[in-house]
Amino acid sequence: MLAVFFSAPCARGLAAAENVEQLSPQGYVNDFAGVMDTDSRQRIGALCEELDQRADAQLAVVTIHTLDGDPVQDFASRLFQKWGVGPKGKDRGVLVLLAVNDRQYWTEVGYGLEPILPDGKVGGFGRQMLPLLRQGQYGAALLQISSQLAATIAQDRGVTLNQGAPSAPPAEPTEPSFYGIPPALLNLLVLLLIFGGWRVLAFLFALGALSRYRRGRGYRGGWWIGRMGGWGAGGWGGYGGSGGGGGFGGFGGGGSGGGGAGGSW
Repeated sequence: MLAVFFSAPCARGLAAAENVEQLSPQGYVNDFAGVMDTDSRQRIGALCEELDQRADAQLAVVTIHTLDGDPVQDFASRLFQKWGVGPKGKDRGVLVLLAVNDRQYWTEVGYGLEPILPDGKVGGFGRQMLPLLRQGQYGAALLQISSQLAATIAQDRGVTLNQGAPSAPPAEPTEPSFYGIPPALLNLLVLLLIFGGWRVLAFLFALGALSRYRRGRGYRGGWWIGRMGGWGAGGWGGYGGSGGGGGFGGFGGGGSGGGGAGGSW
């Protein structure tokens, strides 16, 4: 009885684990974990198809359940090489991997795209999708980073893509302020000063100065970037299901050298 109880979770874990050698591309989008919404999957597929046809580059988007203990960058690099993402001889390919149960991601960049997609830029794209990943909006997160990668590649080729994520809405207008102090708080500070609360006022300004000092030091948390690495907010940067995309004709045989970036959420 106990053996059955304890072996059930293990069996489920083994069933969920993916092996690089057993994964075959079903399209530009490969949602093996089954976590992407239909709209995002279709839009990414259309974006990847347009990128392939107009910018001579290939983008593969992959979700899996678990890495089963493998480092995320190693898994992504091996999968990239196995599938051969990008045109052969040009190596203009990118692979975005999401390991859902492990809460890790990695973007692997082909040799030919490293000059326009350096580790720092790719790491920035990854960090921008963290809020969506933490909300469980995996399809939206992958659409966002795919659109950023594709736009960068297309711009380098002098091409404007029609597909991708919509532009961000304009920022909400903010109330006018005095040196960044909202009007309501400014009124309160004036009242404190008038009625003898100068000690409280001095304390508040001291807190503000300390806050600005901390922001100025650029603390980020934990991300890795660049082939030499460096600890920094939820990620590393590179040393190194169901498909989407109606016009997918297979990947071209491109290679990568381990460049890219990734992290966790």
